[in-house]
Amino acid sequence: NGHPDAVPEASLNLPRRIDDPTSAAQLARDLLRNRREDITLALYLDDRHRLVGTAILAVGWVQAAHLSARPVLHGSQACRATGFVLVRYRRWGVPSATEPERRSFRTIAVACSRYGLVGVDHLMVVATGDYGSAAQQSSQ
Repeated sequence: NGHPDAVPEASLNLPRRIDDPTSAAQLARDLLRNRREDITLALYLDDRHRLVGTAILAVGWVQAAHLSARPVLHGSQACRATGFVLVRYRRWGVPSATEPERRSFRTIAVACSRYGLVGVDHLMVVATGDYGSAAQQSSQ
């Protein structure tokens, strides 16, 4: 049988495309709905914003605080992604990034861009259904 924390594939309705922060947030909630800890997740996309892979990059705030571009790049190579959405999932709290989280995303996105991988968005997703998007915040 599978991993005890794995979400059964039959219960997932994975989108073919991630066209906006709402669809990315919904996917993250679907994938992580039974998790009790903070999770940092990468959603990998191709040039047409089709979902080509996912990867848990960090579990808990300590690992997230030390996150670098290396695991993001490694995961992208496995699924031949050209872009990624970095999702920080929390069980509770406010759906907005702290300044250190924003700095971390910018650093990771710059490092990944050197290898042709685009940081599409940085989402903060709360299990209650709330989410915040860096792309939406910067366009307001």
